[in-house]
Amino acid sequence: MTKTATIHAMQKWEYEFLTKKTEAYLVKELNELGQHGWELVAAGQCKERGGDTAWTAFLKRPYVPHAAKPAAEKVGEKTTESPAPSAPSDSTSRGFDLEGDEFSIKEE
Repeated sequence: MTKTATIHAMQKWEYEFLTKKTEAYLVKELNELGQHGWELVAAGQCKERGGDTAWTAFLKRPYVPHAAKPAAEKVGEKTTESPAPSAPSDSTSRGFDLEGDEFSIKEE
C-alpha cells in the first residue's frame, strides 16, 4: 500500500489599515490602493473622542518577498528616489510563493 501526501501551498498576506474623516476621502484612497493590489477586507465608521466620526478600512494583498514599502505609505508621499524594482510577475504562480519548495501535484 502506498501513501500519498498532499501538500497545499499557503498564501501569505500583508495587511494595512487607514483612517479617514469622510467617506469621500476613504473611497478616493481605496481606489488608489486598489491599483496597487490592495483589497478591502472590512470598513467601519466610529465616533472619535471629540465627537467627530471617522472611517477605518482594513486591507490585504498577497505578500511579495523583497517588496518595497507598502503602497499605503506611498500614497501622497513625494520622494526623489526611484522605486525599488519589483520581482517579475509570473502569471502561473497565482500569488503563491513557490520558490525553494518541492512538491508534486496529483489528481484525485
